[in-house]
Amino acid sequence: MEMSVDYDLDDRHLPSSQVEKIPFLHDHRGEEIFSPSSLRANFIPVGARTLDLDESKKSKYSGMFQETPLFSPVFQHLPSVKAEALAGASKEKQELRRKLVRGSNILIVQGGYSGKRFIYERLKELGVIVTILDGPDSYWKQTVDEGLIHQFVEIDFTEYDSIVERSLDLLLELDTVFDGVTSYFENAVPLAAKLATALGVQTNPVEACEKARSKSLTREVMRDYGLPVPKFYKIMNKEELSKACDAVGFPAVLKPSFGAASFGVFRVNSAEETVSMYDSIMDSFARDYERSDLWSQGTEMLLEEYYDGEEFDIDIILSNGEVVYNKISDNWSCAEPWFQEQGTNCPSVYPMDRQEEIMKIAADTTLALGFLWGVFHVEVKYTSRGPRLIEVNARMGGVSVRQANLYAWGVDLVEEHIMSALKIPLAPVIPDEPLANFAQFAINAPYTGAVTEKDWLKHLEGHEYLDAVYYYKFPGDHVMGPDKQVPTFLAEVRCLTKEPNTSMTDLLKYIEESITALTPPMKADNPELLEATENKFFFPANLFPFAEPAIP
Repeated sequence: MEMSVDYDLDDRHLPSSQVEKIPFLHDHRGEEIFSPSSLRANFIPVGARTLDLDESKKSKYSGMFQETPLFSPVFQHLPSVKAEALAGASKEKQELRRKLVRGSNILIVQGGYSGKRFIYERLKELGVIVTILDGPDSYWKQTVDEGLIHQFVEIDFTEYDSIVERSLDLLLELDTVFDGVTSYFENAVPLAAKLATALGVQTNPVEACEKARSKSLTREVMRDYGLPVPKFYKIMNKEELSKACDAVGFPAVLKPSFGAASFGVFRVNSAEETVSMYDSIMDSFARDYERSDLWSQGTEMLLEEYYDGEEFDIDIILSNGEVVYNKISDNWSCAEPWFQEQGTNCPSVYPMDRQEEIMKIAADTTLALGFLWGVFHVEVKYTSRGPRLIEVNARMGGVSVRQANLYAWGVDLVEEHIMSALKIPLAPVIPDEPLANFAQFAINAPYTGAVTEKDWLKHLEGHEYLDAVYYYKFPGDHVMGPDKQVPTFLAEVRCLTKEPNTSMTDLLKYIEESITALTPPMKADNPELLEATENKFFFPANLFPFAEPAIP
């Protein structure tokens, strides 16, 4: 049977969030199907920076498609469309943008995990001709025969230093002229920008994409532009920990400078705890490198000031350097010390004056990094000193992010993302008031043990608020609770109401009452944990900090 590798769920972020971790060998039904080297062939190293082409290689690819006529409807018709026909937001103008997209040839660099299939289904509906450049065992290879995408180009990511040149060699062999190059997957954004530049269809500077991928570079840019930044210190080796602790103070956050999905991110409260956590993270580097290539970019770490307050996701759309969409979702309390996400709601119910401050720092930072076009997922905390940025992700957020914005505001981030890759002027239609209330909640293992039941959320079916239920663990699966490590996600519940008289508070109370009344579908490894567990499920205190805001 032909097998394909996929991305595993990361227990620090919601199962449908924007970044997933690379799978290990034992994740594939316990079968030794893929060797460590073949796994690395399928995944871009986290935080990897591609090497620029030298002058001799640049001449090889310069003007590689200049003599080829562009047949795409985008380039046939866009120059003849009057500017006012696309200026401003209306349903008619949005439909015109969709017509311009139809028939365009788009190169997607790395398709992402299989849960992103909805993206390619929407692109097919829009009439986009999709080519995916990805690893030899990618899930997306099989979708060519299904008719979901047009073609698949296989590339080995193992030798990443030569990836730009090897990718261009493969693209030269195709019969396709690409109208745009992009990626919906975090790790591939810088590579997509380099290929777009080489093919003459750049939308964002490569430098901007690489700065956004590096937490320390993002901080430096913000500091240079006079934006508020935390105290931070780059750590290259263990000997620098003492200086870092003195410079930053406590509490603090220790994390990889290049990373994904909050992996290796921990709150530390003392110098001793920092040293201990650093040693633990370095051990994971050494242990996991040969299997997953997750830490291939080295061991540079960042110690930065801990932010108090509540966390928010901000989804931004840029059109030629102009912010045309800027909306907030509220993140619920994280489970520390892992910073594990628990849930989200959209639209935000935070005080509007503070929302304005949050949206401003998110937009200012995205523009300061040098971005001009695209859909961005930005994370911000509102602290006791005001809004403070966590990071800018230079691509559309994960599964529920698209759904949340589509339900609440009627804006489809999938199509806005692809239009921006084609440099079609963007102006999504945004209603004055939200169209719906949407909430997503992740259910965690309360203790370590084995899952014993399936369909254990079946009683929720048919409720007027329920949108969807997703199970991530099944009978026989062994899961971890907070007694061992970051708790494992068992399932996810999504709720929705379009009734004008139903508040977000009503929606959140329904979720809490429905879940907390349940008995976990598990058998504990240690029965004593059952008595020690205060809640049947692992909930942090003040799970819904926004349901009834009481801001002084």
